Amino acid sequence: MRHLFFFVLTTVTLSTAWGQNSGTITGTVRGASGETMPGVTIVLDDSRLGTTTDESGRYLLRNVPTGRHDLQASFVGFQTFRQSVTVNGAERLDITLAENPSQLSEVIVSTQKRAESILDVPIAIAAVDGNFLKRQRIQELDVLSNYIPGLQVQLQSPNNPGFVIRGVTSDDGDSRAQARVSVFQDGVQISRSRGAVVELFDMERVEVAKGPQGTLFGRGAQIGAVHLIQNKARNNQSGEVQLSYGNYNALYAQGFINQPVVKDKLFVRVAGVASKRDGFIENISGGTLNGKGTYAGRLALRYLPGTRSTLDLLVNYQYDDYPGTSFKSGRYTPRGGTTDPNTAADLEQGTNLFIRRKVFGTTLLWNQQLTNRLSLNSISAYRWFNSHENFDADGTVAPALFLAEFADSRQWSQEFRLNYQNEGRFSGFAGVSVFSEDNAQRVSLVTDERSILALYTALINQSVPTIPVIPIVFPNGTPNLTLTSAVLNPLLPPQVPRPLPPLKTRHEEAYANYGQNTAYELFADGTYQVTPRLSLSAGIRGTYESQTGGYQADPAAAPSLIGLLVNNFPNILSRPTQGRYSVTKDYFSAVGRLVLDYKIGNQKAYVSLSRGRRPGVIQVSAIDTTLLRPETVMSYEIGYKGAALANRLQYDLAAYFYDWNNFQSTSIVLQQGQLRALSTDAGSARSFGAEVGLRYNVFRNSLLYGSYSYIDGKFNDTDQEGRQQQFAGNRFRLTPMNQMALGADLNFPVQSRFSIYFRPNYTYKSKVFFENTNQANLVQEGYGLVNLNTGVELGAKPRVMVGFFGKNLLDQNYIIDAGNTGNAFGIPTFIAGPPRFVGAEVRVSF
Repeated sequence: MRHLFFFVLTTVTLSTAWGQNSGTITGTVRGASGETMPGVTIVLDDSRLGTTTDESGRYLLRNVPTGRHDLQASFVGFQTFRQSVTVNGAERLDITLAENPSQLSEVIVSTQKRAESILDVPIAIAAVDGNFLKRQRIQELDVLSNYIPGLQVQLQSPNNPGFVIRGVTSDDGDSRAQARVSVFQDGVQISRSRGAVVELFDMERVEVAKGPQGTLFGRGAQIGAVHLIQNKARNNQSGEVQLSYGNYNALYAQGFINQPVVKDKLFVRVAGVASKRDGFIENISGGTLNGKGTYAGRLALRYLPGTRSTLDLLVNYQYDDYPGTSFKSGRYTPRGGTTDPNTAADLEQGTNLFIRRKVFGTTLLWNQQLTNRLSLNSISAYRWFNSHENFDADGTVAPALFLAEFADSRQWSQEFRLNYQNEGRFSGFAGVSVFSEDNAQRVSLVTDERSILALYTALINQSVPTIPVIPIVFPNGTPNLTLTSAVLNPLLPPQVPRPLPPLKTRHEEAYANYGQNTAYELFADGTYQVTPRLSLSAGIRGTYESQTGGYQADPAAAPSLIGLLVNNFPNILSRPTQGRYSVTKDYFSAVGRLVLDYKIGNQKAYVSLSRGRRPGVIQVSAIDTTLLRPETVMSYEIGYKGAALANRLQYDLAAYFYDWNNFQSTSIVLQQGQLRALSTDAGSARSFGAEVGLRYNVFRNSLLYGSYSYIDGKFNDTDQEGRQQQFAGNRFRLTPMNQMALGADLNFPVQSRFSIYFRPNYTYKSKVFFENTNQANLVQEGYGLVNLNTGVELGAKPRVMVGFFGKNLLDQNYIIDAGNTGNAFGIPTFIAGPPRFVGAEVRVSF
């Protein structure tokens, strides 16, 4: 006990003595326009003591010996700041960094859960900041994907997105299915298909991490993650208003205002957007199709309770009110028209076709700096969405397949993470998280029995060959139907013909699926600098998850005799169940990564090995229950990235090979008379590819950029057991073999406060199959799009921009999807891509 007393006394004495001979340096780093700058490197006396600025641009150096020191602040694209500081206690030094217009600015990312230059991250990652999004008029996720090599985003509507990274698609709307590509918003998973699409406004940046990222982003990032990072409230007074008008009555209004409430303590930022456009496909039966209507708002609060604490509250709400999607038949022509999907359609429900969706989310971010090197992070979130889409699945004026989908979800999550950062030694993180969601999807059918019987004829003929082929029935005509008694009662003699009772002009039924998921995760990841040039990164994430899949189909209130023909009586599409069927299964899993990188100056080469996993699927129906095994992938990747020519040129090169097991494939099929979104184990597959991204600063504040990706993703000839596979040799759906983007952001000063900008770009995608079956009629050949933004910028503050824009200037015709529900009945439908959009805009920043 006596020894313990002397030990404590000595420790306290030494600590007091050290405190009397040391002090602190604190401050905030800002850019020339007053914005705070996170990720700035602060070093003292040639790196003897250092740190980086936090999300609020603040830094704190502790245990600084008293006396005179040389402080340096550096950030690529800005001039290095140097100043001497005399420390006698608690010192404050606020820093303003001046831009270096001859260099490319540094993009700071948080993919590895710490602020670092994108050139220092040893994985394939692409990032675009809010300024680039604004200057290129990137307001939607599908437009963004044109600039990211290896990324595709297909938007039938905000209710039907498809995210594709390096050839693998995540687009299943079934509430029981899990994502392959994770979508995150400020650290919160929003990957559920019907709620993943959000408008890009007032953004700080977007990061796209490619390859298995389960260690960094969780169980849904089997092949990559898209991370949307919104602007937070800042300690300045600023605002912006942007207005534009274009063809198809396109109206766009966006803006924000940022205001300190309590000096150096509490700040508020309010941002919003309204984007509305008429549909570009005329519907002969009424209204237009493929239009837009999005209204979104965000409240951001930032509170700084202490010099090393940051609390951010974000509240988001988005309401979408779109006209319907033009699922146009490729077989049956509308009145006076053609089957070309880029021309008028005739869908009988007219203006009753629409998408209406509400998305709400609130997130609380807490960052507590415990020491110069150790911080505690917390992410708390709650989110819900509900959507309603009415669509004509047969793509004709016949009242055969009028479907409505209702989807809703409730999600909450909590993550705690410890981050440790020691430049030159070890940096990493470890933490725990829990994620829970409750999802439902309900699909209803309204049909004219005369028309849907025509669609089912081929199926019925397979078992009852006496039924003649019946053409699709349009409202102005009814065929004379006579079926044999064998159809309605197989026990009667087949030679006795009996007329079919009158078919109803309106039949209604519905089915629903349900998914509940709860996941608990433990994770750790870190980078150790073996030598000044060689580093080793490794990470692992363990997951326990409980999944429940459910299905229910209630009997139709008015039975349909057609149900007798397809064994679904009293329904047509969905066989009735006795209440809800549910199955629960628990999973334990682990994913990880191992990366070796070597740095020479501003260049970095890396090689990585990682394992990705997609959770299993619990597929319950009235026919059977299928438990699909989790899909796994082994990834092998090499890369080289860096900067040259005094940081006027930045480049990123990568090549990869993926080996898949239990590859999950989903398609809409008729199975034993039931319409199902059926997931199957398609066996094994492999893919390899390469990517390159370049940015070059040609002169002051002007750059050229380009990207290219090559993807060869196919199903193997045989599965793991050597058996011939269903899709042997087929290419992955929604995956162009070649994708390219070229562009420029050129700014020509005329006077000190007047400049002209010219921002052209060209994007190209090669041939795409829309189904894993690689059907020859469900394909889009290669095409390119030309876009241009040009105008003038005036003043410093307020800064005024007046310009003109054009997307798809050459009015290229193409499709963004084919097949869909109609393909299950042999009548595929097609969705046209956007035509030429032109307009004018004005933006005022203050």
